[in-house]
Amino acid sequence: MERLQQTGWAGMIINLRRSQGLSQRALANLLEVDQTSVSRWERGAGLPSAKLRRRMRDMMRQNPANKLDTLAKLRVQMSDWPSTLLRQGAILLEMSRRVPAEVSVEKLLKGKSLYGQFGEEADEQVFAWERSGIFSGELAMTVSLNRIVTTSGPVYFRGMDTPHICSGGEIWCLCEIRRLSEDEYETSLRQMGGALMSIPFDELG
Repeated sequence: MERLQQTGWAGMIINLRRSQGLSQRALANLLEVDQTSVSRWERGAGLPSAKLRRRMRDMMRQNPANKLDTLAKLRVQMSDWPSTLLRQGAILLEMSRRVPAEVSVEKLLKGKSLYGQFGEEADEQVFAWERSGIFSGELAMTVSLNRIVTTSGPVYFRGMDTPHICSGGEIWCLCEIRRLSEDEYETSLRQMGGALMSIPFDELG
């Protein structure tokens, strides 16, 4: 458990420094510790005291980038069109009120993965989407075609997905959803040459 905490804090301290443009020595001066302590924490060789962890959490909360993370969630929540915010593992962080109706489900639970909720075919589609690189920072966008099985029959929709790089370095994915008829789904499959189209950042010019 201690090792996991150290590993997590190592990344958080590095991201805190980078987001605020601080060297190890500058952060050490703010925290009133030696630069070697910061270096040790970033290597995962030690854990800051509870008092210092609280101070660094306060610094993270005051970071404008954290406000952008909150704004991303709020944008999705308040959206007039169906949209979701997902993290790696297809875990639902936030959604607009129109999403359940758009995909013909009664309820989607925030904090839960989409895997296992809509059948094997949907799981395979989500796995291929994740494997495409949307959460690795390689892709600027994906367009995905999805077919899920509900109690009232199959539902078809298209997702347009863009990454949001969080202040902590994690990548979330903003997904805008549009319901399709079966004919529209089949036509889109032919036009795209498959159920997934990925656009890498280096193709944007």
